[in-house]
Amino acid sequence: MTISAIIPTYKRPALLEETVDSCLAQTRLPDEILIGDDSPDDLTEGLVKERIIPRSPVPIRYFHHKPSLKEVRNVDFLYAQAAGKLVLHLHDDDPVYPNCLEDLAAPFEKYPEIAASFGMQRMIGEDGGLLPENRQKVNEAFFRVPERAGLVDPVTASAVAMFPNNGFLVEAELARRVGYADDGRAGLATDFYFGFRLGRQNRPFYFVHKTTAKVRLTGNSQSRTGLADNSFRTLKILLEDLQPEEYTPEIERSISGRMPYAISVATRNGNRGLAWRWYFSKYHRRSILTPGGIKRLVRLFW
Repeated sequence: MTISAIIPTYKRPALLEETVDSCLAQTRLPDEILIGDDSPDDLTEGLVKERIIPRSPVPIRYFHHKPSLKEVRNVDFLYAQAAGKLVLHLHDDDPVYPNCLEDLAAPFEKYPEIAASFGMQRMIGEDGGLLPENRQKVNEAFFRVPERAGLVDPVTASAVAMFPNNGFLVEAELARRVGYADDGRAGLATDFYFGFRLGRQNRPFYFVHKTTAKVRLTGNSQSRTGLADNSFRTLKILLEDLQPEEYTPEIERSISGRMPYAISVATRNGNRGLAWRWYFSKYHRRSILTPGGIKRLVRLFW
């Protein structure tokens, strides 16, 4: 069962090196590492060719895209090039723990029908240090809890972002068939939209209740700057694509949590009809009389 690790990157050579090093420190090494570089300069290329490739015990295939492919096409390119049966999908600034591949590959041996496997994440700062423990509730917020370990419903897992946006292991052919390209629909939520479509392929996911990956919060991280757009795009996709019978309590809770941000973005973008509809929906009803709810109502009248 061969594994390819793919890493799209853009102008972050030092962070890329840290992530590659985390792949090379695995208890079960990948069979190859693919790097898709969209950087306009040659700093990353020099680092990869002069420092990373010479010391790597596994083949590294490096592609420098000039002109840039941009993120969506870069990821699809890497999936197309991957030779492994399984693909470890990584971001260039999010390293993984040494047990990641061994723990995520094991479920595929026992349950060959699964589409993907994933574990828990720890949040780190720009310097790579773990953030305070109260920031680690991200796993609980996304239902990554002990009682859910094992096979999980893929629609629910992807809809509530239990399935992470990177650091997961996925069947390569299925990922290629689904495709990362979003036709401009997902905005900053391209990772979510890929996972959501992957979850609708009638193949279960597997949740490993072990910490396997890190998520770095930088000053320009989408996890910070893209929160509102992510919530808006994600919510719109869920409400448009989910069938009535697919709604679960977890999905409805996730929708309710995203609704305040989504209403604000819809209002700011001039989509007031949608904002009004969401404002008085059952997913926002409890927030109407809160200070935030009143502020959103005032903005709707501006």
